Amino acid sequence: ALSLVYVEIKNWALEKLPSSLELKEAWSEWEVRCLVLLSLTLQFLFMISAHVRQKYKGRVLPYVAATVWSIYLGADWVATLAMTTILRGTLEKESAVVVLWVPFLLWHLGSPANITAYSLEDNELWLRHFLGLVSNGAEAVYIYFKFRTVGVPIYGSLHYLDVMVVPLLVGGILKYAERIVALRFACSEQLRKMIRTGLYESAGTVKLLEGPPVKFLGEARVSFEIFKPLFLDLPFKVSRKYLDEYVYLKDKSAKEAFRFVKIELQFFHDLFFTKNPVQHRYRKLNAFLRGFYILSVLSVLIVFSTQNNIGVSKRDIEGVDIAVTYLLLVGAILLDVLAALLHLWSYWTMTGFGIAGGTLYKLYRWLVASRLRSIKSMAGTPKIARYDVLKDFCSKPGIGIFSGLINLIDTNELRNKYSIISWVEVDHYLEEFIYTGLEKERLNSSSIDEVLRTIDLDASLQPWLELGKGAREGMPAGLTRTIFIFHIATKLIYYNAVQRGRPVRSSSCRISNILSDYMLYLVLVRPAMLPKDFGETTKETTKLFTTGLLAITDLEVFFYFKVNDNDGSLILAEEPEPNVLVSWVARRCSQP
Repeated sequence: ALSLVYVEIKNWALEKLPSSLELKEAWSEWEVRCLVLLSLTLQFLFMISAHVRQKYKGRVLPYVAATVWSIYLGADWVATLAMTTILRGTLEKESAVVVLWVPFLLWHLGSPANITAYSLEDNELWLRHFLGLVSNGAEAVYIYFKFRTVGVPIYGSLHYLDVMVVPLLVGGILKYAERIVALRFACSEQLRKMIRTGLYESAGTVKLLEGPPVKFLGEARVSFEIFKPLFLDLPFKVSRKYLDEYVYLKDKSAKEAFRFVKIELQFFHDLFFTKNPVQHRYRKLNAFLRGFYILSVLSVLIVFSTQNNIGVSKRDIEGVDIAVTYLLLVGAILLDVLAALLHLWSYWTMTGFGIAGGTLYKLYRWLVASRLRSIKSMAGTPKIARYDVLKDFCSKPGIGIFSGLINLIDTNELRNKYSIISWVEVDHYLEEFIYTGLEKERLNSSSIDEVLRTIDLDASLQPWLELGKGAREGMPAGLTRTIFIFHIATKLIYYNAVQRGRPVRSSSCRISNILSDYMLYLVLVRPAMLPKDFGETTKETTKLFTTGLLAITDLEVFFYFKVNDNDGSLILAEEPEPNVLVSWVARRCSQP
């Protein structure tokens, strides 16, 4: 639809502009060339953006996400627009080579192998892409038959242009279909059908070979297979024997455990957003298709380079069109070679082609070790997001000329949320704290009240535990609501300690603040990272900060404070005084 709108606006503008005849001739000569080259450029940017998307964190994340999203939409739109423009135009003898460009547009619609979807919702739209394959494929075939008689045949009614277009056209349709299959396999309904839940046996789905690097990577793959149902909200259970045999986190350091989880999450990322799982599932077919794609382009490149008459003499074709054709051919080869190398370098290939024993196995171990070392070198310093809701509540959104338009588009107030977000480095102490806590199963063995009572609270705030107990017991069940309540409690205790001059620079205090802010970041900014069961609770709880922070009965426990006249800290009040708490927070939430 956007392509047709573009064409109509272009035609209207060319008619209204002065000297429209010369402008129209110049535009007709360069429009298709520019669109085709832009489509090729976007394919390389598309492939690069898939890597950039996973690498960059921090304050640049919204800008990176917006850039990748624009490339994702623009790549498909430009390819479709170029095909529509060729169909609506007239093909003269001098531009007969344009027919050779159409199959490459189908190749571009197939997208690079390392990114097929921008979000999980895109996987659910696989049927729309299938209809796009039918319409665009039919359009490409129609263009081929409509203009195939252009030029002088060299044998009967056949010329080289016909021979060159056919393998490229078949390859384009197959590459587009490959993307649709990847989207179909990644949609939630299909994944649920494919995943068998129940008790896993110790035999496993991946054979673990000897050697630390190979074994480490294999364990991460097995862990991915074990916990796959969890990411789809499916019930599952794992035998203790299987877990102890294959998931060796208890024998790993905190740094190794976090690297282990990072590799496991990479498997999940590939499952939802790339072609790697499909290519790994059908390895023989994938190898055949990779060879067919590269050989078809190479054969066309050889024929186009060696033959002076491809149905129309190359001397009658403008040099610009010949250069564009060479760029498309070389670009297609580079894209496919890069895609093949990325797949061979992926975790899927390394866990699926293990070779036991001999020189090949030593080479295999060396490659895996190199791959794991590259993770360390390219990862940089990991960072964690922080979202302080009290600072958000106290801050005033900026008012500008375009604020009304931005607020109309940004209904979820992501702009304001990202302006509040800060990022801190994940150091060794934070990793050790999280890992040790999980290892000791603190969250399972201790109730909330037991955990709270281990905190060294000020004596004046100890009665809050008893007041809060009733509110917590009457509070609707839900992870997100609990996160909200204890985030505010953490901040009040922290700011009160600052006011009293108590030490707040200790690692425990800093870690508590970081984890509290991060959990709220997940709830408010990244709710998709939480289990789906908490989705509705998240929407309801988020209303806390759109209807008034202290207007919710769940927060009634925080009303029972007043300011100590001696040192300005909070002390327990006999009657609720919400306005006092608001003013106290407003004065102190800007402190570090």
